[in-house]
Amino acid sequence: MIFSNFFKAKWQHKDSNVRITAINNDLDVSTPEHAVILKDLLQQDENELVRRTALLKLAEFDTFLNESENNSNKKIKEFSQKQVTQILTGEHTITLSSDKKLQYIQTVKSLAGLESWLTSETDTSLVIALFDKINKPQLLMSLFSQKPQADIQHYLLKQVTEKSQLEKLLKKACNDAVSAEISAKITEIDRLIELPKSISKKTQLNLSKFLALTDIADYGVMVSKKELLLKEWQTLTSEFDYLAEQEKTVFIAKHATIEIQLDKLFAPKAEAYQQQLIAEKLEQDQKDAKVFFNTEIAKISQSLTTAIFEQVEVDETLFELTFTSLMQQLNDSVLSNGDKGHISKALKQEQHKLTQIPLIAESVTDATQLIAKISQLALPTNNQEFNERQPIFTDWLEQWRSVEKQSSGVLPESITNAQKEITASWNKGLAPFIADQKSQLTQAQKKINELKRIISSGKFNIAFGVFKRIEKIVEQLSEKQKLRIQKDYDAVSEKMAELSDWEHYIATPRKQKLIEDIQQLVEVPLDNPNDQAAKVKEYRQIWNSLGHADDDVERKLNNEFNEYCEQAFAPCRLYYKEQEKIREQHLAARLAVIADVSAFSQSYGQEPVDWKNVDVQLNKFQQKWQSAGEVERTKYKEIQVQYNDLVQPIKKLLRAYNDENAVLKKALVASAIEASQSEDVFAAIQTVKGLQNQWKNIGYSGVKHENKLWKEFRGVNDTLFSKRDDLNESNKAQQQTLLDQLNTQLDDLQTLVKTNESVKDLEASKATAQTILNQALSIKPVNKKFVNKIETSLKTIDIKVSQIHNNKDKQTWQAIFTVLENVAKDDVSVEDMQATDDFNLLSTAWKKRLTDVMQQPKVVDRQEETLKLEIFAGQESPASFKAQRMQVQVQLMQEQMVSGNSVDLQASFISWLQKGGINETDLTLIERIKPIYC
Repeated sequence: MIFSNFFKAKWQHKDSNVRITAINNDLDVSTPEHAVILKDLLQQDENELVRRTALLKLAEFDTFLNESENNSNKKIKEFSQKQVTQILTGEHTITLSSDKKLQYIQTVKSLAGLESWLTSETDTSLVIALFDKINKPQLLMSLFSQKPQADIQHYLLKQVTEKSQLEKLLKKACNDAVSAEISAKITEIDRLIELPKSISKKTQLNLSKFLALTDIADYGVMVSKKELLLKEWQTLTSEFDYLAEQEKTVFIAKHATIEIQLDKLFAPKAEAYQQQLIAEKLEQDQKDAKVFFNTEIAKISQSLTTAIFEQVEVDETLFELTFTSLMQQLNDSVLSNGDKGHISKALKQEQHKLTQIPLIAESVTDATQLIAKISQLALPTNNQEFNERQPIFTDWLEQWRSVEKQSSGVLPESITNAQKEITASWNKGLAPFIADQKSQLTQAQKKINELKRIISSGKFNIAFGVFKRIEKIVEQLSEKQKLRIQKDYDAVSEKMAELSDWEHYIATPRKQKLIEDIQQLVEVPLDNPNDQAAKVKEYRQIWNSLGHADDDVERKLNNEFNEYCEQAFAPCRLYYKEQEKIREQHLAARLAVIADVSAFSQSYGQEPVDWKNVDVQLNKFQQKWQSAGEVERTKYKEIQVQYNDLVQPIKKLLRAYNDENAVLKKALVASAIEASQSEDVFAAIQTVKGLQNQWKNIGYSGVKHENKLWKEFRGVNDTLFSKRDDLNESNKAQQQTLLDQLNTQLDDLQTLVKTNESVKDLEASKATAQTILNQALSIKPVNKKFVNKIETSLKTIDIKVSQIHNNKDKQTWQAIFTVLENVAKDDVSVEDMQATDDFNLLSTAWKKRLTDVMQQPKVVDRQEETLKLEIFAGQESPASFKAQRMQVQVQLMQEQMVSGNSVDLQASFISWLQKGGINETDLTLIERIKPIYC
């Protein structure tokens, strides 16, 4: 046995210390056999220190890595892992390249130590690889702050989708580029949040417009608008993935229903519309054909005209071929028979022109001579010259028409322009004479007719005066015009000659009869003075129209009639004298109005001007003026001028004020119309409400504008509010659908909460309930009953989470006291205690505290600390400790008065625990304080 031990290597020695020394002194890592021995010791030696020494001797990353995963000794595993972590974090003498580290990250299975490595690592690629490997989203926020490197922050931002997180990260961005990316993501999130609402509004508007097509009577207009709306619909449907499935289904169903309605409604008009399109195409083809033929005819005409003026020989064969071709095309064209006839006629005219070229050339010469001839004749300056030269000009026009016809429309432009200028000049020069003679002729005809009526009524004296005027007019007429009235003129001339003989015979008895009538008026006057005066005036007019009586009685009859007229008018003079006094009173009333207007005109202009009051006062002045009664005519004209001079400036200013208001109100009407064309009806209504307030602040715009503008403005308002009502009805249905969906979600959530015991899951449910609440609050008006239901669910979740936390706290305290009781009984070692379920249930801090207590050999007296805990908790102490409890309570009161600190039962327990070691004597104390926490 001794011999065998003598030949064994030291690394195989039973004494672990000898093996450790052998490892350090005798074994060389560079020797393959020794390396194998070291690995064998590392994996199989019973002693932890031997294994650790072999591990440190090998000192290779791959060895550390392998042993951290595969070594059978737990502490060696932990030590190896610690070495791996130190190497990776750069805290070890062994260093690795970035590629080696990346390879490690990609292949490692355990995540132990990666977080601490991530915290210290600065290489961008490694940080990103570590973050991906660890796969803990909760590390993102802290990592973003710890790594102010643009590449890292850009990469981390790709993982963030919540706006709240982005807003926090924005404050920690390392440069402007990162800030811009965060801002862009926030903007995009906001856009995506608002996108469903925007798509929904646009879709509703599109459907409303689509439905409105049913009201269009014109099928063509409907088709064009439908095409535009369908294109818009296609664009909207490409974004329907952003909408809720039910909302998307509703929109698609509505669109399909409306489309079926349109097809059914316009089916009878579709065929007619197609016929209309065919007719329109035919019409356009006819227009194009007309343009073509007119252009070709114009080219032919221009060619012939050039040949005539420049005396170029014409290729008649070529022209004939052209005419034949055009006629063939004309017959084959889509033109109507009438259009074909007109164009055919024009072509034949050009063919005829081709055969008349010598005559056309001659007509040019004749036209030149006519221009020269008329240019030598001056325009008339009086009626005599007019009567002489008008026939010459008329004859010249006839000759010109003949020459123009012979020329077939190819006269030089200079000649035709000269003719037009001469014709216009003569027409302008003759026009006054023609108009004057026409007026004289018309006047003569009217006078002759008037004379006939006068003769028929027996007013022969007037007839003689009218006939004299007719004679003077007839002398001014031309012979041609005299012929037009000759018959009527001869008839009245003959009648007047006859009347001249009968004048004296007729006038005498009529005048005698009129004297009798007015004598009767004197003897029996009329009751109304105005009627009496009118009757006298009427008799005077009749008397003047009767002509001359016989010479021997004419003077006597005139004197007698005049005397009776004076007597008949005498009562009227008295009446008019009384009326004069009344008119004076009316004059005074009107002067008072003028005085009031004058005083008002001095005061109304004070700023700010109350134009409403100005308008009211003017109306009052006008009413007083109109009701003031009659005033003597000359005085009335005088005071009317004064009144107008005072009122008109005020009216002018008021009119200007009204016009300004009209301009402002027209602008409001235009703004309202512009707002009404907006797709956002609710925004348009807010705009229009603002315009309504502006309208109220604008004054009266005058009778001419006020009612008209108000009707226009009110009409736009009514249309908008009608649109809003329609949208509200549509929105109500959608909101109810959304509420039903949310209610279903809430019911499902409540069922889930009842069976869920996980705080994490409950917090997720709470977040979902909060989202439902936010959606419910966004629906206006808010459904208070449903909101209360959601808030009740949130409270239920909070209560359940609180209960779970309380239960967990109780479990923790129960585990703490179980461990303490076991420690006090000295039933377990530190290692055994650490392996118990109760110990592993505790947090790291509690584990450390309890482990420290077990490792303290010193036993202390905890009676006083136990009394303090009982006093703090308000729990009774055993009767035997009554006096001691009183002392401690007094001491605590004094300390409380000095420090003012509040009582913390957990901190007090920790202080009790850390007093020293625990033994069996502490079991009674543990039993006393256990009810405080459990």
